[in-house]
Amino acid sequence: MQLIAQLIKSKTDIESLVVLDIAAGSGLVGKHLASFGVKSIVGVDIIPEAAQAAEREFPGVYEKYYVEDLTNISPTAKQELSNRGFNCLVCCSSLSCHLPIQVFINSFNLISQDGWVAFNVSTYILDNPNNIDAFESKKAVNFSQLYYKMVEAGILEISHKHYYLHRYMTNGKAVHYVSVVARKRGNIPENW
Repeated sequence: MQLIAQLIKSKTDIESLVVLDIAAGSGLVGKHLASFGVKSIVGVDIIPEAAQAAEREFPGVYEKYYVEDLTNISPTAKQELSNRGFNCLVCCSSLSCHLPIQVFINSFNLISQDGWVAFNVSTYILDNPNNIDAFESKKAVNFSQLYYKMVEAGILEISHKHYYLHRYMTNGKAVHYVSVVARKRGNIPENW
């Protein structure tokens, strides 16, 4: 896991992380983080069955697992998440076409200044942002544009990128991804 490697490299105390895992699914990322010593992990997914799977497969990994729409979060969950003091955001395999961009923005803004951000996306999203015809969805275009805007504005400072083969499609075509580890240097402004 590239995040853990960067944490070790920067001499960050892994146990001090307070992680927000968005689109947490069945909890595999949370399980891996916990196996490296992360003690405080909160999961969020819009799908109730994902929360059930996480509890069934990896009981006790998440301190709390919210079933919430992060584009329209309930007032109670919003208050609880805002009070957590998150210093790390992770999102695995959901930014390429699954998540609305507002989910990432709302989650990113919950992370403390200088907090860690780790995610992975299809390589074309970061490597060829001007080739809009190559994008799988409008959500991918939106994330690509947001990513470059954040980097240019100094809101997101890239620490490390790692390119890898993510999977093969049923037609045999290789799908390549890049994992990104970064530091948050400011909030994403409203209506940006």
